[in-house]
Amino acid sequence: MEASRKSSTALREQIAQAKAAKRAAAKKAPDLDLVPDSLAVTDDPKSFPLKSPIVPADNSFDFGIAVTHDPFNTQRTQSAKNKIVQQRLGDARSSGRLNIAAMGLSVMPVEVLKMYDAEMMGTNDGSWAESVDLTRLIAADNEMELIDDSIFPDVTADDLAADEDGNGNVFGGLDTIDLHGNLLISLPVGLRQLRLLTSLNLTNNRLANNCFEVISQLTSLRDLKLANNLLYGPLDPSVSNLQNLEIFDIHGNNVSTLPTNFGNLERLRILNLAENSFELLPFGILSQMPLTELNLKKNKLVKTLIEDDVEALPKLQSIDISCNQITHIVAPGTTVSLPALYQLSASMNRLKALPDVSSWSSLLTLTADENSISEFPEGFFSLEKLRHVDFSANDIRIIPPEIARMDNLAMIRLSGNPLRDKKFISATTEELKDALAARLEPPPPYDDVTSTAHTIAAAIADDAKAPEPPTKEVAPEEGEHDSRSDMDDFATPPTSAPHSPARSRSHTLSSQTWPIKNGGLLDRSGTQSSSLHPVVCSKIAAATRVTEIQLHHNLFATFPESLTFFANTLTALSLAHNKLVGETYLPEELELPALRELNLMNNHITSLTPLTVNLRSPQLEKVDVSLNRITALPTDLRIVFPRLSVMLIANNHLIELDPESIRGLQVVDANNNDIAHLNPKIGLLGGNGGLRQLDVSGNRFRVPRFSVLERGTDATLRWLRGRVPVAEMASWKEGQGEGGQGDSDDDVD
Repeated sequence: MEASRKSSTALREQIAQAKAAKRAAAKKAPDLDLVPDSLAVTDDPKSFPLKSPIVPADNSFDFGIAVTHDPFNTQRTQSAKNKIVQQRLGDARSSGRLNIAAMGLSVMPVEVLKMYDAEMMGTNDGSWAESVDLTRLIAADNEMELIDDSIFPDVTADDLAADEDGNGNVFGGLDTIDLHGNLLISLPVGLRQLRLLTSLNLTNNRLANNCFEVISQLTSLRDLKLANNLLYGPLDPSVSNLQNLEIFDIHGNNVSTLPTNFGNLERLRILNLAENSFELLPFGILSQMPLTELNLKKNKLVKTLIEDDVEALPKLQSIDISCNQITHIVAPGTTVSLPALYQLSASMNRLKALPDVSSWSSLLTLTADENSISEFPEGFFSLEKLRHVDFSANDIRIIPPEIARMDNLAMIRLSGNPLRDKKFISATTEELKDALAARLEPPPPYDDVTSTAHTIAAAIADDAKAPEPPTKEVAPEEGEHDSRSDMDDFATPPTSAPHSPARSRSHTLSSQTWPIKNGGLLDRSGTQSSSLHPVVCSKIAAATRVTEIQLHHNLFATFPESLTFFANTLTALSLAHNKLVGETYLPEELELPALRELNLMNNHITSLTPLTVNLRSPQLEKVDVSLNRITALPTDLRIVFPRLSVMLIANNHLIELDPESIRGLQVVDANNNDIAHLNPKIGLLGGNGGLRQLDVSGNRFRVPRFSVLERGTDATLRWLRGRVPVAEMASWKEGQGEGGQGDSDDDVD
């Protein structure tokens, strides 16, 4: 017992001593200076200064780690900034592009004005003879409030040339200035002397309306961005002096009206007025301008958007009027023609109806969710190119069955509507179209009933006189119904020949005919056929030369084997609008050595591999597989079909267009697919004997923009070649020979 008491007493004494030491250390800690760990090491222990002890606090963890306000070393010293500026100046002298962005600069470095002086060039900066004029200045994301007038002197080029002692204007040759993300409250007057300036980006600054006093004198500008500044009220009328302007962006300001002379901007293509205070826009003026893109999102537009007597906006391709209070796009009972429009965004408005859209023939995407639309607009079902529609959160009650006929429609959203058929709310687009297809009225018959009856009666009468069929008329395939039906009892005229007595199945087949049209065309389209009778095909092949077979709008699930009877003469084959599914449509090898054109459009094919594996057609030149479900092109197309030059694969599900898969082709139509990125190497497929026509519009990629695609194949290929590595581009030019193209490969949008 005594020993245990002694141990307890000793433990309490140790605890008391530890607490006393803690209190003493806490009193001494404020008087001790923290010493950095980087001090030089000496042999004398006394030379080490005392460090603050690690004192744990009661309310937090303290591991003795020194606290720093710059843990990632982002706060550079002034000397470090100067060194970086010198490096950037050295790069700019050889490239013509000065990039001093995101350096925390409050003023423009004075070294810039002397960058071409001999004493400013280091040993590794190249010679003065290798220097080029500055063409681009990028000083974005800094902290500049003002730019000194000495940086951009307000002196004409002639006066500078006359001043022999002056240093000239370093920025006199600029064509691009990017100053976005600064704190600019005004612009230097000397900017107006930059006669070559075409692009000016002043987004995210603090510029007010008086900035147009300088900007309006930059008449060479083609691209002006003033988004997210302090512009307010009516837009300054002096902006109309910029008659070369093509892109104008003032979104994120407080502008309320456009000037009456805004129509002087005769070249304006892209206008971004989003997030301002516009209540009304002069569409009478805008309709006379070559606008292709118009953004009016998040304004204060009310009632009718286009109140003027505007009949058409012929070049407008994209318009965004989301997040306003618009009730009608045009006055009720009127319409506006938008033949080039491919995208309309009208979400979150108060639209009660859409106008007649039958003239919007190029429309690909229609977004009108969160409105008060009660029915589909007139002309909606005639939009053959329409792919994406969003009518969610509206007042639609009935879905017209004609939607089932819109083959290109890949997505339609109708959730949040008071639909009568509740099952359609959660149905996918394919399920919706399948259900609506059953409600469609049957299509008109293939032939008129009366004329069909006359034809049948005449064929029966001829058969009674001549039991053997004519040379170019043979029996149909097995599995078809007897053309003589119950209809004969009421549709056959009284003067027709009487019915023949009952005959056997073989006799019935031999009595019917397959006429061969001029040019060797065998047309069995729209006959509900699923196979071709081999006996009949052999008779046709022996009797006449068949060069073309039309089997579209039937029930074929595979290539009919009887095609081999026409192998030596068949040059064109159509199996469009059948039941070809997946990769099972050509299970066995099929040899058609003379075939030149193959049409498989509007089926459910997912791959072209069966063609490259089982089809033997070395003369094949054209393949049309539009309106299927193909996700990729095989890379051996030209190996298997060496003469293939035309590939039509529009309206499929291609996610990539591999340059190797289309190498050697001259015409490629891949519009309305799901291509997310356009490989720049496709640009190298052009040139002598290469790709002549390429259509990739209506895909998911954002670059190149539609403005590049609309210029045609040559412009698109040039744009792509501008993104190809220099080495590959040089090799391509060598292959084209001197003067092969003669165009600029750096054409950008």
